[in-house]
Order: sequence, then C-alpha cells, then structure tokens
Amino acid sequence: MSQSTPPAPKTTNGGRKKVAARLGASGAVLIVILLVTSLMLGDSAWGQVLQELANTLLAAEQPAEPPSPAPDWYDIYFTDPTCPPQEERQGGLDFLIADDLLRAKKQVDIAAFDLDAEPIINALISLEEQGITVRAVTDEDNGDLSGIRRMRRHGISVVEDKRRGLMHNKFIVIDDDILWTGSMNFTSNGVYCNNNNIVRFQSPELAANYLAEMSEMYDQRLFGPDSPANTPNPELTLHGSKIFNEFAPETRLVTAVARAVASAEDEILFLTFAFTSKEIGEAMLGRADAGVQVRGVFESVGSENEFSYYSIVGREDLPNVDVRQDAGVGLMHHKVFIIDRSTVIFGSFNFTDSANRKNDENLLIIHDPAFAAPFVQEFERIWQQTRP
Repeated sequence: MSQSTPPAPKTTNGGRKKVAARLGASGAVLIVILLVTSLMLGDSAWGQVLQELANTLLAAEQPAEPPSPAPDWYDIYFTDPTCPPQEERQGGLDFLIADDLLRAKKQVDIAAFDLDAEPIINALISLEEQGITVRAVTDEDNGDLSGIRRMRRHGISVVEDKRRGLMHNKFIVIDDDILWTGSMNFTSNGVYCNNNNIVRFQSPELAANYLAEMSEMYDQRLFGPDSPANTPNPELTLHGSKIFNEFAPETRLVTAVARAVASAEDEILFLTFAFTSKEIGEAMLGRADAGVQVRGVFESVGSENEFSYYSIVGREDLPNVDVRQDAGVGLMHHKVFIIDRSTVIFGSFNFTDSANRKNDENLLIIHDPAFAAPFVQEFERIWQQTRP
C-alpha cells in the first residue's frame, strides 16, 4: 500500500526565516524527524524544504553579529554659559581641549583671534618645553594679552595679523590629524559666559586644509586678500557625509552659504552673532516667500541696527518667519545655519560683508542629519531663552 504526501508548500526565504524564528530551538527535533521521514518516503520536494528550514533555524539560533559602531570621527560640543566667578571656572571645554593638546606627539598649530584660557595656554607652554613644535597666530588687537606675552616668554613664536581686517579664526590642529574648530574663542568668557560651538574632528583631510591656511599665515605672513586660494580638500566625503570646507576672503563664503540656504525645502534655523549679508539674507527671504518655515535667534547687541536682518525681517512681516533676540547669559556667539535638519553651516564666519571681504575666516558645510541633530537641539535650547 502506497502512502501519498501533500505537495510541498511554496515559501520565500523570508517566510522560512519567520517560521524558524517561531519554532525556536524546540522545533529542531521535529524538523529532523520530518526530514528523516520524508527521505524514507522518497519525497525529495518535502526533504528540500525541511532541509532549508533546518539550515535557517540553525542560523537563527546563532547570536547576531553586533552592529558596526558609528565612525568615531567627530565630537560636537556646546558651551553651557553661566558666567561664574573666575575662581569657579573649572571643568569646561578649555580643560577638555588642554587635555587633548597634551597628547600631542610632534606639533600643534593654533589660530586664535582671542586667547586667554589658562588651561590652554599652560598646555601650549608645556608642549613647547617638551620640545614639541607649537605655532601660533593671533590678531594684532589681542597680541598684547598677558597669556600671549607669557607664551612668548616661554619660547613660543606668535605671529600677529597687523592689517585692518581681523584674523578671526578659532582653530587648533594636533599632529596633522586632530582639528578643533567652531565659533568658540579660546578664552575664559568664550567657554563659560557665551553660547558657542566647537567640533573636534579626527580627519587628516580636514586637518590638511587648516594646515594649509596656517602655513599661509605663519610661514608666509599672508593674511586677508593676500591669501591664495589653495585649500587641498575643499569638497570631500567622510564616512558618507558630504563636506564643503573653505576660507575667507580667498573664497567668497557668502555665496557658499547663500546657495546652501537657497536649497532649503522645508525649514531654515539659524543662530547668529551678526547677520547683515544681503546675499544670504535675500536667499533666506526668497525661500520664505516659497513657504519655507524660518526661525532664527540674533545676539541682542547690535541686532536692531538698520542693516541687521533682525530689523529687515521684522519689516517684512512674513507669517512663516519668526526671528528673536537672545536673552541668555553673555553673548549668543554662534554662527550657524541648519537647513532642513540635515545640513549644518558653521565656523568662525559671521554672516557679514566684513567677514566675507576682509577677515581671515573658516567655514564648514556638512550634509548629514546625524551631525545636524545636536545643532537642532542647541537651537531649541536657545530658542527657549529668547525674547519674542
């Protein structure tokens, strides 16, 4: 007497995985029994399906591979300004940066518009005394600060920009690999009293850009319009993030910012110490006319002059544009645009004509929602402190 078996079921590989997941370890024995039975009966179709289910079950029982960690190539920091008395200023970003400096093995380059943070100055002096090369550039307006004089007394060569324009950069390069840059001056007030951002990158490509700028200023004494446009990696992709990185005034940064702003489809957020650039401002208002939501926070000092876009936007009276003045402690010193919560524009660059034409400045535009997320959080934090 022959025994018939039902036709083999049709199932996708995904379906087999779901079946295996439901069966669990206890289903292994049942599958093996059915597999042996089907082979004894000569039913190759059922045998093939059961064999695949057994293989899938065994694979499902194996521990899952842990996900690959996110690339550890940047750390984003914001100040938390409370402006405590000098003797209580401990544990801030100045100490974090100093600790990073002290890990240098061969060379540190620092371009600082303003520099008086004692932990950073002490770290630079310690490195010089260890025989590690320290190169420093500052602006003439701050070249006589006590910290700068102390650095010189300990053998550190500090080059000053003596033009009418400003050497307004705030960056550090460590061992051709680590880059610190953002809006934060390396000062006690910059760390403890003012709203600022600074980002630590581990990227030889970005470091090379800033070293090229440093060599122009330190080695060749070229500042402002005399600086050549020779950034090695102005556009690059790091770990999937598209990056634009350039320097003023050799590159017209207002145009780069305006183009990024003009690409907004849903939302523009900004935090600004100074914003008078017509090219950027009109690009923003053009997107507002198209229905893009705009929110921005201005540093209150100087925001009400006739050239500030705080005043200009107020006169436009657009329903989808809301700009406010900062009411927090100290200065709102950010220079940030966030486009559609996926692109961040930041650096030392104020959104002004002087920054574009006269000053030595740096700017980054990074297209990466994960990178943008902390900047959105910082925007919302400051927005809660504003005056409508």
